[in-house]
Amino acid sequence: MDDSRVIRVLLVGDSSQLFFLHQKHLERNGCACEFADCERAAWEMLGQHQFDLVLSLHTSRGASRPCLAVLLSGSPTTLFYALRVEVGCWWVPLLRLGEECFGAPALRPSEFADALDEVLKEIRADTARRRTPVQAT
Repeated sequence: MDDSRVIRVLLVGDSSQLFFLHQKHLERNGCACEFADCERAAWEMLGQHQFDLVLSLHTSRGASRPCLAVLLSGSPTTLFYALRVEVGCWWVPLLRLGEECFGAPALRPSEFADALDEVLKEIRADTARRRTPVQAT
C-alpha cells in the first residue's frame, strides 16, 4: 500500500458511534477520518478541506442548501448516503470519484466493507494517475 498520501474521509451523522465499525475498517486501511454531526458542519469542512470519501447518514431534509452530491459533483470525491432500514442501513453510492452513479444498486451492510475496499483502491489509483506526469512521445 502506498502510504505517501492518506485518504481523507468525512463521516456525517448524528453520532460518531454510528460509524464505529466503518471508521475502524477505514483507519486499518490507511484512512484519516473526521466527523461532522450535521450537514451544515459537513459543508463548512468541505469548504476548508478536500475529502476523498464521504459517508453520510443525513439527507438534505428541508435544508436550504443543495445536498452534498451537488456540492461534490465533479470533484474527485466518492459519496455514499445511508438509507435506514429496520436493522442497520443500506448504503447508496451517489458519486464515484466525483461522477454521478445514480441508479447503482444499494449495498447491504454485509456488502459494504468490500465496496469500501474497492473504493479505496479506486481512490489510490486515481491519485496515482493524477500525480504521474504525462510522458511526451
